[in-house]
Amino acid sequence: MERKILKVYKPGAIVEGIYQSCGDKFGFLITDEFHEDVYISKSDRLNALNGDTIEVKIIFSYYGRHRNEGTVKRIIARANDTFTGTFKKTRFGGEVEPLDAKIPIIIDVLDGDTKNAQTGQRVTVKIDRWPGRRSNAQGIITEILGYEGDAGVDIDTIIAEHRLPHIFGNKVLEEAKSLSEKIIPERNIEDYRNLQLITIDGADSKDLDDAVHCEKTGNGNFILGVHIADVSRYVKKAGELDKEAYKRGTSVYLSDRVIPMLPFKLSNDLCSLNANKDRYAVSCIMEVTREGKIKTKKITPSIIRVSRRCTYPEINQIFEENIISEELKPFVPMLSDFRECTEILRKERIQRGALEFDFPEYKVILDKEGKPLRIEKRIRGISERMIEDAMIAANETVARFLKKTGNTSVYRIHEIPDNDKIKNLRKLMEVCAIPIKIPEKVQPEDLQKLLRYVKDKDIEFAIQAMTLRSLQQARYSTENEGHFGIASTCYTHFTSPIRRYPDLMVHRLIKDALTKQKSKSEREKETEFLVKAVEHCSETEQNATQTERDVTDLKITEYMTAFVGEPFDAQITGVTSFGIFVGLENGAEGLVHVNDMEDDEYVYMEDTMLLKGKYSGKTYHLGMPLKVTLVKADTEKKELDFIIGELKSPLDMFNEQNTKTNTKKKKKKLKNKRN
Repeated sequence: MERKILKVYKPGAIVEGIYQSCGDKFGFLITDEFHEDVYISKSDRLNALNGDTIEVKIIFSYYGRHRNEGTVKRIIARANDTFTGTFKKTRFGGEVEPLDAKIPIIIDVLDGDTKNAQTGQRVTVKIDRWPGRRSNAQGIITEILGYEGDAGVDIDTIIAEHRLPHIFGNKVLEEAKSLSEKIIPERNIEDYRNLQLITIDGADSKDLDDAVHCEKTGNGNFILGVHIADVSRYVKKAGELDKEAYKRGTSVYLSDRVIPMLPFKLSNDLCSLNANKDRYAVSCIMEVTREGKIKTKKITPSIIRVSRRCTYPEINQIFEENIISEELKPFVPMLSDFRECTEILRKERIQRGALEFDFPEYKVILDKEGKPLRIEKRIRGISERMIEDAMIAANETVARFLKKTGNTSVYRIHEIPDNDKIKNLRKLMEVCAIPIKIPEKVQPEDLQKLLRYVKDKDIEFAIQAMTLRSLQQARYSTENEGHFGIASTCYTHFTSPIRRYPDLMVHRLIKDALTKQKSKSEREKETEFLVKAVEHCSETEQNATQTERDVTDLKITEYMTAFVGEPFDAQITGVTSFGIFVGLENGAEGLVHVNDMEDDEYVYMEDTMLLKGKYSGKTYHLGMPLKVTLVKADTEKKELDFIIGELKSPLDMFNEQNTKTNTKKKKKKLKNKRN
């Protein structure tokens, strides 16, 4: 959608905001009050870089292309001081040109600060002197990533660009190494080693957080146990492991590696619920009624012993294909109870309005050199849903338990959808003639009703995509504001403390609630920490998610380079003033630019969310199937460019041009005769 200009400032006004770079030529000031309304030329940007907080003086305002123009008077705060770029040796040491086109500077590096980097290598550089009007920035090389094309350097570069900590220091590793592997029964720790516990994970998973058991009772209810690795047993507050885990906030899962929140000694060994190993856990034991209501039986520290490590594919085979290995036969009765229990939980959740999107996941499979071999499409099966249902139940149960304590806690919240985005959804529904009303105060069941209506229809994908875009981003908070997506009034994250710091905080809060009476000053100090921590963890989660997306986009783009010039069946996933976004069956997505739609002059119709031909009346809309041809795969920008239809052969293009030329000649002759 086009940006809307919302405010005009008086000349001389001083405005603060974020600098948004558009490369070397110009940029804009972005504020909370409007979108993009102070234009800043190259000569007026001082030395502001993309993302910096700046103070701008309005030069003049008018009702033209840019209503406000300004000059940067002061840099209030720098967004970053470390950048990734390409090194080049010079007479006095070297210089680095950042890879990000939005950082149009050169960073000089003195001879003693180059870390012996060589021309052409990708490096990270920390700035210690910012650029002046006539001088370059100056910095120090902090890491040499390698040459472009070396195995893994492309992903190393993305990791560096997102400033992800990925190397554990000696103090952290020493603390991990010193941890005892002995599991000793203690008072106030339940012993659940007699239960028939299993884990169900992906075949390549190594950090196993959660184990489950389930049994049907005589009255038809179920006892469901969710047992989570007790990371808090090993990671103590303010220790080296804790400080590093807090800094990272989350594990990051990339195409060729995992950047763990905790050293492998913990994530893959001491805390991982490996089969036939005694492990410390925190257990949430629930009674689930036939109506899907949950009664808390017990939340407690425990010792457990997993009987069998299972994978999603083999459990799916049991329930989807009736294929059961001899080794799994003893577990089938318990698994059947577990399936029945989770189906009841899911039914209850859907009845209260929880949203269910059916988007497939895609994973790029790489070879040993990091080159993409294929893109695998993954669709959730029965076993994935069973685990998801059990984890949601445990998270809600623990959240309610913590809320009842009256102390400050950590919640996972998902606020009500943004009004403007809901308006866009209504607009699309109107275009698609969907006879469902979305009220002003939208509730989960309203969107659920919409998703049910479009199920298995041609417009399903478009409506699902727009509905998803209308939702807010889930985050962590110390205020319980509920979770819109799963229609929950009280929710937290308890089930993955190996890979998420908020879950580790929740485990500590559980233990404190069970064993400690804190003073008022202790509670105030803890509240102060938790308020800061939830904001930090939300930021690290968003950064990790974007890193994962960037790596996936890079590898999909790299995979698609072999198919430039080939046609594909596609579906329109987005419509904008500058073109249409299309998605392929394999998960690849790219742009058909409006300039490449040469059969007509296309105009974006904002009210109907269409691109419409000025002369032909031809339209392009969300969800529309298309035949497209890939014409460019830019791995540097991680972008794919398509054109509509199939590429014409040189002979066809020659004949088409001849026809156009002959037509012009005939028209000219006819015109001359008339004259």
